[in-house]
Amino acid sequence: MQPTKDDCCSPHMKLGDFKMLFGASFDGILLTDAQGNILLFNKAYVELSGIPENVLKGRNMRDIISLGYLEKSVALMVIYEKKTITITHNNLPCGIGIVTGNPIFDENGELYRVVTNVRDMSEIYRLREELEKAQEMEKIYYQQMDQEKNPNLKNEPVAISIPMKEALGLARKISPVDVTVLILGESGVGKEVIAKYIHDNSTRKNGPFVAVNCGAIPEHLLESELFGYAAGSFTGALKNGKAGLFESAENGSLFLDEIGELPTNLQVKILRVLEMHEVTRIGECKSIPVNARILAATNRDLEEMVKNKTFRDDLYYRLNVIQITIPPLRERIEDIAPLSMHFLNHYNQVYHQKKRISSDALRVFKQHSWPGNIRELKNAMERLVVVSEGEYLDVNELALKQADKTIMPCVQVSGIMPLSTAVEEIEKQILATALNELSSSRKVAAAIGINQATVLRKMKKYGLRRTFS
Repeated sequence: MQPTKDDCCSPHMKLGDFKMLFGASFDGILLTDAQGNILLFNKAYVELSGIPENVLKGRNMRDIISLGYLEKSVALMVIYEKKTITITHNNLPCGIGIVTGNPIFDENGELYRVVTNVRDMSEIYRLREELEKAQEMEKIYYQQMDQEKNPNLKNEPVAISIPMKEALGLARKISPVDVTVLILGESGVGKEVIAKYIHDNSTRKNGPFVAVNCGAIPEHLLESELFGYAAGSFTGALKNGKAGLFESAENGSLFLDEIGELPTNLQVKILRVLEMHEVTRIGECKSIPVNARILAATNRDLEEMVKNKTFRDDLYYRLNVIQITIPPLRERIEDIAPLSMHFLNHYNQVYHQKKRISSDALRVFKQHSWPGNIRELKNAMERLVVVSEGEYLDVNELALKQADKTIMPCVQVSGIMPLSTAVEEIEKQILATALNELSSSRKVAAAIGINQATVLRKMKKYGLRRTFS
């Protein structure tokens, strides 16, 4: 028996009023009979589902699935199970939707109609994501503040990512052992920070930490800087002579940065110091005992240099007792946020500012490749603190490039095959790449230049699945 108009409407409500309310609903509404035939739908359902109106009219929900518009139908699930069912659709044009199907039974308890309700949850999920980001920012901020206030943690390098934690763990482990350390890593990754960390946690922490960049000092001056010189040993020399950096680092640590730039003639003398623990000043014959721990670093491939005879193999093996590799910033994205907060706090104090950084700015930072590593990030934060107007940092001042957006995806085929098969393989790869990067099937369609219905059909054809978020 079919319910009458009075069963669902008050005496004062007209059928036209019902249709007006039905059409004005923010939620998508679809009405089917007990066999899954579509009887009625509103405009919101068309927009939220992405299924064209002309496709819905006169169709059965099984047709909609076979055409590739839906993977599964709540209405059909209700018909089979005779109960209210709610599922989440992640591939709606709007993004994420909550879909609920409610059965309507006649007076004999037989299924009569199914009402499907679709609610756009994208905004709610976005707000939840923003809240989570804000909470993450707050957590990072207070962690950084606590670290900077705690004298035991103040000089602790920032390390959240697993690769950096492993490197820092090794540095901490070998710090008390008076052994030579070779620190490898790209320019700007913080090799000197690790060297200073090793020194500060060693038995020599009360002694001097002396750092020298072997590539920044002219070759004719580097020898005198390292080994010192006697009075009157060359034109312009101090009349009383001068102690070299090995002597200056007595009972402490000498950090030889960019040791790969060391001239060949000095490599022999450095090796002698490491072997004999003594230096001879320029212009003198007597040797001076030295007691300094050597920490060396380079961004060059010393093994390759040894093969090319541009770096002595005996010096390399003498330096490479313990090797610590510092990963580039692009390989430890988890460290970008806390490092940003660290530098933000530092430069706020230096320039007497109270700048803040938004989650959107951090997202841009995480997408940047940072070829200059931590040095580049530090300089970027200083610039933003100085030039940004208002409370929040303006990342537009930096014009950062998102490296992952500048590289076009590569499509490949596996050997010789029929052209039609190759075209399908390329089509599948492009579609899979778009599905992996974009947040809705509508965006996928726009990005690769086809309509949304075709995207859904091809997803089914190639067995592709995507959980949009």
